[in-house]
Amino acid sequence: MAKKLLLICAVAISTMCLSFTAFAPSVQTGVSGHVYDQSNPTVGVSEILVEEIVNNVVTQSVYTSDDGSFSISASTSSSTMTLRFSDPDYQSYKTHTQTFDLRKEDCSNVSVYMTSSEE
Repeated sequence: MAKKLLLICAVAISTMCLSFTAFAPSVQTGVSGHVYDQSNPTVGVSEILVEEIVNNVVTQSVYTSDDGSFSISASTSSSTMTLRFSDPDYQSYKTHTQTFDLRKEDCSNVSVYMTSSEE
């Protein structure tokens, strides 16, 4: 009888532990989306430099593709990711920095709007 009770308790505890981890929020591992010109938000902007900033240091970078899309994985296990968007080649847009909360936001299809450097 004692063995059955112990077995039932062990199964109940295991089930509870598994159910809590099954519903735990998943942490995203990066940010992806599109960069747009604020004055024409239907067209993506290509060749925008997207840099991950950790402790004021650039840890990695990617460029947006022809349609303005980008994808960058976090280099650390932090729950936030700070990205700097700039146009170093043509300097047509102002540099824009944005922090994303990888635990609370859906960072799989973000939209970033760049402002013309002439404004």
